Amino acid sequence: MFILTGTVHFVWMREEMVSMVPSGMSQPGLIVSITGVLELMGAIGMLWRRTAPWAAVGLSLLLIAMFPANVHYALSGLATAPEDALVPRTLMQIVFLSATLAIAIFYYRHRQDAVQRPAKY
Repeated sequence: MFILTGTVHFVWMREEMVSMVPSGMSQPGLIVSITGVLELMGAIGMLWRRTAPWAAVGLSLLLIAMFPANVHYALSGLATAPEDALVPRTLMQIVFLSATLAIAIFYYRHRQDAVQRPAKY
């Protein structure tokens, strides 16, 4: 999911992403580029056991930081499709945030196992 959403920050839906940035923030194009790079880095980080917990925490924080843009988009009149309304967008964010937090919590709870038993790579 993060590879797909990170990619659309640069192609296909870039203008829509830029329009989602609240008007009070300067340089919306730069913000969209930075968040796209962070999403792609987080997705790649989730592939390795050593970086997965950090990537999960980073993606969780990123989802929280980007949520105001989703609210702005849903309430500003820019969203026209039913799935772009506030409730569906919020539910999607909750699902994605739950997944990233579940990964972070899993690694946090099993950190002693990893210290006692080194991972095989």
